[in-house]
Amino acid sequence: MIDSLVDSGFSLLLAYGLPALFVLFVVKGAIIGKPLPTSVFLPGYIVAISASRRTIALSVLVASFGYVLGQLLIYWLASYRGLEAVHSIPGVTISDEQMARADRLFRRHSGAGIFVTNLVPYVGSFIMIPAGIASYPLSRATFYALTSTLLNYVLIVWVVVGSVQFFVPG
Repeated sequence: MIDSLVDSGFSLLLAYGLPALFVLFVVKGAIIGKPLPTSVFLPGYIVAISASRRTIALSVLVASFGYVLGQLLIYWLASYRGLEAVHSIPGVTISDEQMARADRLFRRHSGAGIFVTNLVPYVGSFIMIPAGIASYPLSRATFYALTSTLLNYVLIVWVVVGSVQFFVPG
C-alpha cells in the first residue's frame, strides 16, 4: 500500500510540480497524510527534476508552508471544536498513547515542544492538538512550527541532494 502511495505521490509531483508538493505537505501536516513519506517526496522531487538552487529553495519553502498550514488546520480544529473533531477527520487515527505523549510534551515544553517535535518524523502535528485546545498563541505556534519545519526540510534536502551529487557524477 505504501508503495502505491509513493508512486501516486511522485506521479502527481512530476505532473503538477510545486502545487502538488504544496497539497501533499498540507495533507501530511493535517495528519491525514501521516503514512506519506514526505521526507522522501521532497528530496526525491528535487532530484527527479534536476532542480536548480533557486527551485530547491522554492521547493523547501513550498513544502514547509504547506506542512505548517496543515498543522495550523489541526490547531484550529482542536481550538474551536476539540479533540473529538480531530478524531472525526476521515483517515485520521490518533491513539490515546500518542495523544497523552503530545499533551505531556506540550504541557512541559509548550513552544519548544512544537519546535522539537517538528524535527521528529511522524510526531510534529500531534502536538498542535493540545496547543490548540490550550489556546496557545497562534503566532508563537506558527513561529515554532515554521522555523523547525524549515530547518528539518533544509537538512533533509541538504543530506539527500548532497549525497546524490557526491555519488552521481555530473
